[in-house]
This record gives sequence, structure tokens and C-alpha cells, in this order.
Amino acid sequence: MNIQRRTLVRGAALCALLPATQIARAQEWPSRPLRIVHGYDSGSNPDTFSRLLTPGLAERLAQQVIVEPKPGAAGRIAAKYVASQAGDGYTLLMLTAGDAVVAALDPKVPFKLLQDFSFVSSVVEFPFLLCVAAGSHLKSLPDLLALAKSRPGQVTYGTPGVGTTQSMAGELLQQMAGVDMQHVPYKGNALTDLLGGRVDFLIAAPSVVTSLIKGGKVRAIGVTSKDPHPGLPDVMPVRRVVPDYEVNSWLGLAVPKSTPDAVVQRLSSTVQAVTATDSVRSAITLAGSVVAASNSEGFRARVETDIRKWSALSGRVRIES
Repeated sequence: MNIQRRTLVRGAALCALLPATQIARAQEWPSRPLRIVHGYDSGSNPDTFSRLLTPGLAERLAQQVIVEPKPGAAGRIAAKYVASQAGDGYTLLMLTAGDAVVAALDPKVPFKLLQDFSFVSSVVEFPFLLCVAAGSHLKSLPDLLALAKSRPGQVTYGTPGVGTTQSMAGELLQQMAGVDMQHVPYKGNALTDLLGGRVDFLIAAPSVVTSLIKGGKVRAIGVTSKDPHPGLPDVMPVRRVVPDYEVNSWLGLAVPKSTPDAVVQRLSSTVQAVTATDSVRSAITLAGSVVAASNSEGFRARVETDIRKWSALSGRVRIES
């Protein structure tokens, strides 16, 4: 039995356990276009993977699927918006691992991640790359850390904003390496300032910088995963210099909590089927990520694990909105 057939059989088995009224509602759904909302700029990691999913989702659900960016506040604007929408299965949120950071460290966030959302499926998993401009005098991660130790608070690094997983990867690096560096948050990404020499290094998703690395404009000096990145095997894992350091990020889909279970399960099985196709898997690999589709329960467990991890940094950094 192939992956797609197993996914469909699993989805049918789950529906068999649901109340008849929910099954009827799921059979009527969807009757109009769906939206995937995310909290970052066009061309960002969430935007890239949302658009990668839409053709397959549209084909299987027989409805148009629209991607709608609502950037700002490290994803809080988009998350608050989706949490306030009707739980009818037509408005989805592309969550990032940064949403787990916000849940862990921002006591004033205007929504409760674990209480206000139902988790559909994780989609992809990926590490981050520590990058310098090609002309930088910093040739390696040891060079960077040596400079940071000799000039406390003067080495700068850019991320897409306070409370993103990239920013927490930087905080964790400082804590574990025993250095003090200056975080420079950006609404979008820091590539322009990196190339212009106004920031020393960048912590970025592979999909954002891989083409620049291969084009010789940017040099990767570290990867945050345990093992080398398959697409960039010569880039050193940070943990070889900073023992036990590891940060992996993810993207996944969620819906408002009041969404019927039958609709959530149908969405979950559909996402799993789309990510199992050869074309989508290849595109995800090309973007520097791996498929990480899961059922609703598995995705929720991943979010809970990350909230616990980042809560351990609550004494070092606060990201109140």
C-alpha cells in the first residue's frame, strides 16, 4: 500500500470514530475558497511553503486556496487574526516554531496557542544557517566566536525579529558559547544590511539564503542542526564548536479551536497526502527542508515540546508585545 493510500485509509478510520453530525459537516466542507494566513513577508519561509502546498490542496479539496500574508510582530498579528475567525475550516494559519517561542516567553500575547488553536499537521522541518557576506573577514564559526569574546556586545547579528526562532537560536548560542553579541531585529530579513556590511552575520532559513550561498554572495559558517545539512554538506554544525547546541525549526498548519474535529482530520490527511507527492517532496528538499507531515496529535506534541524548551530561556530574554 503506497503512502497516499495509507493516508486516505487512516483518515477514513478516524472519521469512523467521529459523531455523525461532524461527518456530515465535513462532507459538505469545503464549499468555498480557503485561505492560508501567515505572519511574514512575501518570499519568506512561511510564504514559500504555503504557496508550495496550495496547488495540491486545491486539487484535492476542489476549491481555490489563497495565501494571505499579514506580516508583523513576529507572527502575532496573523495568529491573533486567525484565532478570532470562525471555526469553519476556511481560514488556516501557517504556524512557525516562533509561535512556540512567543507562547513560552510573552505573557501578554493576545491569544493562547495551545488553547485557541487546533493543530492540523506539521509540514516541514529545517535548521538555520549562520551566514556572513562573501567578503567578510570572518571565515569560520571559531573566528566569529573569538571576535565576540574579544569585543563583547559589538558583534551584530540579524534575524526576522524579536521572538522568532532565529532570534532564540542567537540567544541560545550566546548562552552556550559564553559570548555577548548584539541582536538586530528586522521586519523582513537582514540580507541587504549583511551584504552592505552593516550587520556582521545573519541567522536565516536555508530557503532564504541557499541561492545566495551557491551564487557566491554569502558564505555559511555554521548550521544549527545536529548533523551537516544535506544540501550544504561542507557547512560545519555549530555543535562541533559549541557542544550540544542544536536548533531545528518547523512550519505547520493550524485552525481556530472551534473547528469541527472531522474537518481538522480531513485537512490533516489532505496535507499529508500533498506532502507525500514526489513533486512537493522534491521542491521541499530543494528549498533546504525535509517533509515533516504528521497527524494533529503529533503536531500538537511537537509544539508543546518547543514551548518547554524555550521556557528555559525565560530568565535571559523577554519578548513582551
